[in-house]
Amino acid sequence: MMKYLLLGDDHKTLFIEDNEQLFSVYFSKEKGEWLPGGTRLFDARVGFDPYEPEDSPYCYGSSSYLLDIVEISKQEAERFIGRKISEDYITTILKRK
Repeated sequence: MMKYLLLGDDHKTLFIEDNEQLFSVYFSKEKGEWLPGGTRLFDARVGFDPYEPEDSPYCYGSSSYLLDIVEISKQEAERFIGRKISEDYITTILKRK
């Protein structure tokens, strides 16, 4: 089972995340392909500020970095990117991580 998520406030990006919230991919509209999501979803969930020093207590919880994350259906995701999504392909990419 995968989750389809729109990340962002003004400029939204489509992510697909595994059920354990360990791995994700996002669709790059500029490149027209799926790319590794890295820690972007986690960072948005906890408000991670990459400009704070590593040992700073202010690294997490920054409201400037807390972004909207909205779960949508596969059909809504396909409309958002303007193409069909192969769950088999996405599963293969997620398993490579």
